[in-house]
Amino acid sequence: MFKNWLPSLCTLLNLGAGTLSLLFTIKGEYKLALAMVMTAALWDVLDGLLARWLHCTSDFGKQLDSLADLVSFGIAPVFLVLLYKLEASLWLGPIAAVLFLACGALRLARFNIKGQVKGFVGLPITAAGVILALAPILNSQMKPAAALALMGLLSILMVSRIPFPAFKKDYARK
Repeated sequence: MFKNWLPSLCTLLNLGAGTLSLLFTIKGEYKLALAMVMTAALWDVLDGLLARWLHCTSDFGKQLDSLADLVSFGIAPVFLVLLYKLEASLWLGPIAAVLFLACGALRLARFNIKGQVKGFVGLPITAAGVILALAPILNSQMKPAAALALMGLLSILMVSRIPFPAFKKDYARK
């Protein structure tokens, strides 16, 4: 049925926006790259809302969402920061990038196994990626050291055991 495909379509649009963000970053269009990360975040919220509202959540959808999120809120923001702020950071930028991506992947895997309902354990990669992409664009004076510190802090928060609220409405109980 078509309604079962709507959440996955939103997830694929999330992935598409993340991919476009990467392409804009490569071309040096950093504000457009940020706009695509923000667009991906909207599609990410919508896919979850639709899946719960239409009662069509699935393991397939959860895995597809995680793959899209790793691109849109992991790879895209990392490359945006690397090319915009950390190009001259030699080896520190790439190390911070790998750390951020590894922590994001670990966070997504942990969520897929445990699947918290009332809240999140660790900062979701969506929030971490949006913050990482927003910070240097909103603060053009941000120093590379601050960008590295932010990337490190967000990485730690993603794999932490700190609870973060989930503002999800559980439509399955209605």
